[in-house]
Amino acid sequence: MELFNRGICFEVISDSPQVSLRLQPKSNKDVDWFMVYKMPKEVDNSVIDIQQGLAFYYMDVNDQTALKPSPEALNSTSQAIAYTLNQFYAVKDDKSIFHVMFNDEPYGTVSMSSQQANRISSRIDPMKLAVQFGHTKGTLFFNGQTGVWLVHSVPKFPLRISTNIRILAYAQLKDIGTQLYYNHPDIYSSNLPTTMAAANPDLAKLITGDYQKGAAATSSMTLTTAGGQQFKSFAKSADFNDASGPRSLSKAGDVGSEVPLDCGNAYPVNDALSIKVGASLEFKYTKRPQQAGQVGAEDEPICLHWRY
Repeated sequence: MELFNRGICFEVISDSPQVSLRLQPKSNKDVDWFMVYKMPKEVDNSVIDIQQGLAFYYMDVNDQTALKPSPEALNSTSQAIAYTLNQFYAVKDDKSIFHVMFNDEPYGTVSMSSQQANRISSRIDPMKLAVQFGHTKGTLFFNGQTGVWLVHSVPKFPLRISTNIRILAYAQLKDIGTQLYYNHPDIYSSNLPTTMAAANPDLAKLITGDYQKGAAATSSMTLTTAGGQQFKSFAKSADFNDASGPRSLSKAGDVGSEVPLDCGNAYPVNDALSIKVGASLEFKYTKRPQQAGQVGAEDEPICLHWRY
């Protein structure tokens, strides 16, 4: 299964029945993985607080039939994201806990739109101010047994500690470090215990500011949850191009761009131009850019997401 979703996906991997860092769904009980899809602000009553832009749909390993509207809003402390992240906030001052938070629009920064406006008004050459870091957002925290990998697309989130999330066995932290080393995230908070540094060389280099350069522009790995679900993780560096990565990946990275023709693809690739989730109103990709596509046979579609 390949899952690259613009919402929030939580996946769990455990090598021990007794772990301290786990996914906590809406019932505040452990699950193997869960995902959340945030809705845009809509004049609609289909989901609680959708008119305030705080509505979301939820799915987890125990019910994979469809996304379902959450009875709690995103700003509630009684929902899956809060339950899961609170585990980290409770131990955030423990120096034996590894964490790294990254966001291409970190908490406390000026929005991208404002930055671009300032560049234009100041007549600064935008090519000289090219993006230095990967277009990626997330949080990673691990103890000596398990950890959580949160991959999301929310600017300025979380508040100095924190949405595609995986909870993994500690043994896989090395692989995750390699993936992030390719992504070159903009880190705004981190702690890597010395006891973990030697076993996770790419992660250690990443935290010091290093990142992948050169011809090896992609890295693909398989992660497995405690329940046995496999997820494909694909990471790319700034040197990524059509020839260096999976041909099935959509190249529609920016709103308004088109997926280039590729006669070598075994399956059609389509961008999501309009979205309809559950009973909510349909909205265009311009309302909530997806940077996603669908590829595969009709009976086995795969959703590909361009953001990590």
